[in-house]
Amino acid sequence: MAIKKNTQKDSREKLELAQRIADNSQRVVRTYASVENTIITFLRRIFGLLNKVVFDSKFSKFAALIIAVVIYFSVNADSNNSLGVTQASQISDIPVQIIYNSEIYEISGIPATADVIVMGDMSDINLQKSQVNSRLTADLSGLTEGTYTVKLTPTNFISRLSVNVIDSPSVSVVIKKKTTSMFNISYEFINTKNMSNIYSLGIPTFDTTQVRVRASQDTIDQISMVKALIDVTGVSGTFTKDARLVAYDQQGQQISCDIIPEKVVTTVTVSSPSKDTPIIVRPTGIMAEGLAIDSITLDYSTVTIYGPENILEMIDAIYIDLDVSSITSDTSVSTALNLPSGASAMSITKVNMEIKVGELTTKIIEKVPLEWINNTGNYKCLPTNIDDAYINVLVSGTANNLAAINVNNVKVEMDVANVVVGTQSVPLIARGDNGYVTYAIADGRTEIEIQVTEG
Repeated sequence: MAIKKNTQKDSREKLELAQRIADNSQRVVRTYASVENTIITFLRRIFGLLNKVVFDSKFSKFAALIIAVVIYFSVNADSNNSLGVTQASQISDIPVQIIYNSEIYEISGIPATADVIVMGDMSDINLQKSQVNSRLTADLSGLTEGTYTVKLTPTNFISRLSVNVIDSPSVSVVIKKKTTSMFNISYEFINTKNMSNIYSLGIPTFDTTQVRVRASQDTIDQISMVKALIDVTGVSGTFTKDARLVAYDQQGQQISCDIIPEKVVTTVTVSSPSKDTPIIVRPTGIMAEGLAIDSITLDYSTVTIYGPENILEMIDAIYIDLDVSSITSDTSVSTALNLPSGASAMSITKVNMEIKVGELTTKIIEKVPLEWINNTGNYKCLPTNIDDAYINVLVSGTANNLAAINVNNVKVEMDVANVVVGTQSVPLIARGDNGYVTYAIADGRTEIEIQVTEG
């Protein structure tokens, strides 16, 4: 009986639990539904408001105004934040201006330029870098001879910037009183590379030969010369022009000083001396056995040489030394011409040669009279063997060249430059005027014994 009551009690409890669960589920559903309705209602109101702002002209203008104000304050807030940051930058080579009486005093010790550090807003710094009239000023007005420490003062910088000279905000300056001395004028031609080298420049003349130099005595003592710098760019004839005056020390370094006048008027004669000179080929080396040069034909037989008269007088020909040791047949050769020392230009710089080769032949030119050369002591020179008064000469070359060789165009010379009174041997040399022929003493001698007596 007790067991039956317990079973009924358990059944009631289970029914009650199920009922409570069902009731709770209904409450949860109602809660979710209520929240959902609230959210939907809120969104409907928001979208309704947006529709009014977008599609209603009055509300849209008001909204645009609000947005513009927000953007303006946002941008200006960012700009104010960046402007408030102090930055620094170096500016190099700021010119230094010296204020002093340049007529009376000479200044040393102040640099021509200096570097500065500027601090401030970056926009001001960038603007300052574009300024061309900013400078550092050394004010020496009112100072006389002596040594002073002078501050370099920033001038014409943007006022919002802080300016500091890097290395020497203050410099030690020496002030010396100027004196005046007279100097003769020398000259120097400049830009000669810009003048045609066929022209020669004469000695210039000046409207004055002396100038006054004003500087401290120490500076004047260093001056070695005052030169007139004569620009000859493009000149082709006699000219007159102003020439700038410059002072130099013994090492050729320019010295800063006052030269009065600063320029002189100079006149320079321009000429173009020239000389037509033959081109002569001189074969060198030994040709292959049995061969000789028969002829050499040039496309130019003469060349015009330009230069000073005294140089041209010493030039008798332009020589080409041709190595014939490797020539075994007729050939063509192109070669450059060497400009003689002291000459300025030539009308041509190279020639082409047509070389003809022939068979080597020989013949003897008999009884060539003996001559002497370089008899500076005016001695009387005679061969000890009277038969040596005439010498036989062996000539070698092609038949065409030997055909024109005779006793009249062959020489045998003895060099008596170093002789003394008495009997001695001197060099013996055979020569001729045909460069394609070789000349030698027929018996192979290179010296001859002579008797030397006072002339």
